[in-house]
Amino acid sequence: MEHVHSEHVAADPDRLFAALAEPANRPRFVPQRTKVSQLDGDRVEVEARYEGRTQRGDAYLRADEASRRLEWGTESGYSGWLSVESDGDGSMLTLSLHTTHLEHADQDIAATLDAIRRLAEAGV
Repeated sequence: MEHVHSEHVAADPDRLFAALAEPANRPRFVPQRTKVSQLDGDRVEVEARYEGRTQRGDAYLRADEASRRLEWGTESGYSGWLSVESDGDGSMLTLSLHTTHLEHADQDIAATLDAIRRLAEAGV
């Protein structure tokens, strides 16, 4: 199932994308993430908390600076992308998540976009 949401962020698109593209920053912007560590190439090790349980695994995380787009995914089929576009005096942030086993994905995406917006607008 594909879930896509967008939100305006009062932040420079290049600066916003640079902050989001840094793997170590993911826990700051994604409420469920507790740790992201860079491995080799585009591979990362991810730790997250869902429904009171800690989960760990490997994933890919690819950043395309020219298009300001991030893509990620796991072998289990969880994947997504995030894009940052110019939008007036700020940015339009779009987040897409593809999953087969997250029943609250729309709420998670809305919470993530809101967290990113609040942190970015606070100058983090």
